[in-house]
Amino acid sequence: MRNYNNHLLLGKSTVKQALIRLDILASDAILFIVDDEDRLIGALTDGDVRRGLIKGVTIDDEVSSIIQENPRFIKKGKENIQKIIEYRDGNFKILPAKKSG
Repeated sequence: MRNYNNHLLLGKSTVKQALIRLDILASDAILFIVDDEDRLIGALTDGDVRRGLIKGVTIDDEVSSIIQENPRFIKKGKENIQKIIEYRDGNFKILPAKKSG
């Protein structure tokens, strides 16, 4: 079983820290970017980092400058089997769960 904590990173972390974590995650290389209160604010892949670097972002900049805002997620306690099937068919392997409320 995967530990989702390995996929969490603070938005104020640097691009370099994100690259190190993405390298460790290898085939499951996606990070869910959270704020200081562990609220989901975005997602980040190696492709997002690559596009950011091309646009002039440096490895010392914060990852919050290159995240995908509004990532897909499933609300905990409000699972929708059709949505889960759609995500699976779209080749999503890892989805964060947000608490309902």
